[in-house]
Amino acid sequence: MKTQHSDFTNERIFLQLVKERSKLLIFIRKRVRNTQETEDVYQEAVTRLTKQINENERPDNPVSYLYRIVINIINDSLRRGDTFAMELLSDEITCQDPQPEERVSDQQRFAIFVKLLSKLPVVTRNIIVMRKLQGKSNIEIAEQTGISAKAVEKKLNRTLKKIERNMEDHF
Repeated sequence: MKTQHSDFTNERIFLQLVKERSKLLIFIRKRVRNTQETEDVYQEAVTRLTKQINENERPDNPVSYLYRIVINIINDSLRRGDTFAMELLSDEITCQDPQPEERVSDQQRFAIFVKLLSKLPVVTRNIIVMRKLQGKSNIEIAEQTGISAKAVEKKLNRTLKKIERNMEDHF
């Protein structure tokens, strides 16, 4: 008997897989000789993953696991002597999405950056925001702040180096 939670989890997994489909097909297409085999490899991988999920053995990261299944299918075909795969694939190939640990690390780095940015004088902070987030040139920033373009460049370089050093101290 399925619960609402498992239905929700399965739906979430399905949406992740649908979102990843085009990337995965490109991944497969680069590794098989015959592009007609691409869809077959994809279907076999999804079938294996679906079977596992239906047996209530959900992988922690279904998308990464699907890539692993694809690699195994291609490697198995090479071992059997099938000609559609180009070469044996390494175990090091992984999903292109950042892993949860990387996301946490990025979020921590961003939080520290925002904290350091908030401690800067208003003019300096505005210069960094205009340059890095809004993509304005030093000349445009100079016109808006009333200081020379050279002063904008110096302030920007010094402040970014200081922020970078402070970020390194935290990591």
